[in-house]
Amino acid sequence: MAALVLAALTACGIRPTDPIPGLVAPTGPVENAAPSLFWASEGSVIPVSRPQVSLTGYDVIALLAQGPTNDEQARGLSTEVPYDAAPATVDRVANGLDVNLSTDVSQLSRVAVQQIVCTVLGVQPVGSVNLRGGGHSLEFQKCA
Repeated sequence: MAALVLAALTACGIRPTDPIPGLVAPTGPVENAAPSLFWASEGSVIPVSRPQVSLTGYDVIALLAQGPTNDEQARGLSTEVPYDAAPATVDRVANGLDVNLSTDVSQLSRVAVQQIVCTVLGVQPVGSVNLRGGGHSLEFQKCA
Protein backbone atom coordinates (compact mmCIF):
# COMPACT_ATOMS: atom_id res chain seq x y z
CA MET A 1 0.00 0.00 0.00
CA ALA A 2 2.78 2.45 0.95
CA ALA A 3 4.55 1.69 -2.33
CA LEU A 4 1.35 2.54 -4.24
CA VAL A 5 0.97 5.90 -2.47
CA LEU A 6 4.64 6.70 -3.06
CA ALA A 7 4.31 5.83 -6.74
CA ALA A 8 1.21 8.02 -7.09
CA LEU A 9 2.92 10.99 -5.44
CA THR A 10 6.08 10.74 -7.52
CA ALA A 11 4.30 10.15 -10.84
CA CYS A 12 2.51 13.46 -11.09
CA GLY A 13 4.60 14.57 -14.06
CA ILE A 14 5.95 17.76 -12.50
CA ARG A 15 9.71 17.90 -12.44
CA PRO A 16 11.56 19.62 -9.61
CA THR A 17 13.21 22.93 -10.45
CA ASP A 18 15.54 25.33 -8.74
CA PRO A 19 13.90 28.28 -6.99
CA ILE A 20 12.86 31.00 -9.41
CA PRO A 21 14.45 34.33 -8.49
CA GLY A 22 12.17 37.31 -7.98
CA LEU A 23 12.13 40.67 -6.32
CA VAL A 24 13.43 41.23 -2.82
CA ALA A 25 10.67 40.87 -0.21
CA PRO A 26 9.50 44.20 1.21
CA THR A 27 10.68 45.20 4.67
CA GLY A 28 9.69 47.86 7.15
CA PRO A 29 6.32 48.96 8.44
CA VAL A 30 3.21 48.42 6.42
CA GLU A 31 1.23 51.57 5.83
CA ASN A 32 -2.49 51.24 6.37
CA ALA A 33 -4.07 52.84 3.29
CA ALA A 34 -7.48 53.36 4.94
CA PRO A 35 -6.88 54.11 8.62
CA SER A 36 -9.30 55.44 11.19
CA LEU A 37 -9.14 59.06 12.24
CA PHE A 38 -9.45 59.56 15.98
CA TRP A 39 -11.89 62.32 16.97
CA ALA A 40 -12.54 63.90 20.35
CA SER A 41 -15.69 62.87 22.17
CA GLU A 42 -16.44 63.64 25.81
CA GLY A 43 -12.80 63.79 26.92
CA SER A 44 -11.56 60.74 25.05
CA VAL A 45 -10.86 59.72 21.45
CA ILE A 46 -13.01 57.59 19.16
CA PRO A 47 -11.82 55.98 15.89
CA VAL A 48 -13.85 56.67 12.76
CA SER A 49 -13.00 54.79 9.58
CA ARG A 50 -12.50 56.68 6.35
CA PRO A 51 -12.35 53.73 3.92
CA GLN A 52 -13.09 55.85 0.85
CA VAL A 53 -9.73 57.64 0.95
CA SER A 54 -6.10 56.56 1.07
CA LEU A 55 -4.17 58.44 3.74
CA THR A 56 -0.55 58.88 4.73
CA GLY A 57 0.88 60.16 7.99
CA TYR A 58 1.21 63.58 6.42
CA ASP A 59 -2.45 63.68 5.39
CA VAL A 60 -3.92 62.66 8.72
CA ILE A 61 -2.46 65.59 10.67
CA ALA A 62 -4.06 68.02 8.22
CA LEU A 63 -7.39 66.18 8.42
CA LEU A 64 -7.31 66.17 12.22
CA ALA A 65 -6.57 69.91 12.21
CA GLN A 66 -9.46 70.56 9.79
CA GLY A 67 -11.89 68.69 12.00
CA PRO A 68 -14.57 66.07 11.43
CA THR A 69 -17.04 66.06 8.55
CA ASN A 70 -20.56 67.43 9.02
CA ASP A 71 -21.86 63.87 9.53
CA GLU A 72 -19.21 63.20 12.17
CA GLN A 73 -19.98 66.51 13.90
CA ALA A 74 -23.65 65.55 13.98
CA ARG A 75 -22.57 62.46 15.95
CA GLY A 76 -20.96 64.72 18.57
CA LEU A 77 -17.36 64.34 17.36
CA SER A 78 -14.87 67.21 17.31
CA THR A 79 -11.14 67.88 17.19
CA GLU A 80 -8.75 69.38 19.70
CA VAL A 81 -5.86 69.40 17.21
CA PRO A 82 -5.20 73.07 16.44
CA TYR A 83 -5.57 74.27 12.88
CA ASP A 84 -1.93 75.42 12.80
CA ALA A 85 -0.61 71.92 13.59
CA ALA A 86 -0.37 71.31 9.83
CA PRO A 87 1.69 71.07 7.79
CA ALA A 88 3.48 68.28 9.59
CA THR A 89 6.10 65.70 8.74
CA VAL A 90 6.16 62.08 9.82
CA ASP A 91 9.48 60.23 9.78
CA ARG A 92 10.32 56.62 10.68
CA VAL A 93 12.93 56.37 13.46
CA ALA A 94 14.38 53.49 15.49
CA ASN A 95 11.73 53.57 18.24
CA GLY A 96 8.73 54.40 16.02
CA LEU A 97 7.76 57.70 14.42
CA ASP A 98 8.83 61.33 14.74
CA VAL A 99 5.94 63.70 14.09
CA ASN A 100 7.02 67.31 13.60
CA LEU A 101 4.09 69.70 13.92
CA SER A 102 3.88 73.34 12.92
CA THR A 103 2.67 74.24 16.42
CA ASP A 104 4.03 74.10 19.97
CA VAL A 105 3.40 70.56 21.24
CA SER A 106 3.60 71.71 24.87
CA GLN A 107 0.30 73.56 24.26
CA LEU A 108 -1.59 70.48 23.03
CA SER A 109 -4.32 69.03 25.22
CA ARG A 110 -4.13 65.39 26.32
CA VAL A 111 -6.96 64.60 23.89
CA ALA A 112 -5.19 66.34 20.99
CA VAL A 113 -2.04 64.30 21.70
CA GLN A 114 -4.08 61.09 21.70
CA GLN A 115 -5.87 62.07 18.48
CA ILE A 116 -2.55 62.52 16.71
CA VAL A 117 -0.74 59.53 18.24
CA CYS A 118 -3.58 57.03 17.75
CA THR A 119 -4.26 58.18 14.20
CA VAL A 120 -0.60 58.16 13.11
CA LEU A 121 -0.03 54.74 14.67
CA GLY A 122 -3.11 53.55 12.77
CA VAL A 123 -1.35 54.49 9.54
CA GLN A 124 2.02 52.99 10.52
CA PRO A 125 1.65 50.70 13.55
CA VAL A 126 5.23 50.82 14.82
CA GLY A 127 6.57 51.51 18.31
CA SER A 128 5.77 54.89 19.76
CA VAL A 129 5.41 58.47 18.57
CA ASN A 130 7.68 61.40 19.36
CA LEU A 131 5.78 64.67 18.92
CA ARG A 132 7.90 67.73 18.20
CA GLY A 133 7.12 71.37 17.53
CA GLY A 134 7.62 74.86 18.89
CA GLY A 135 10.95 73.93 20.44
CA HIS A 136 9.36 71.25 22.64
CA SER A 137 8.89 67.50 22.42
CA LEU A 138 6.69 64.79 23.88
CA GLU A 139 8.64 61.55 23.63
CA PHE A 140 7.52 57.91 23.46
CA GLN A 141 3.76 58.55 23.18
CA LYS A 142 1.48 55.53 22.81
CA CYS A 143 -2.17 55.22 21.94
CA ALA A 144 -4.00 54.67 25.21
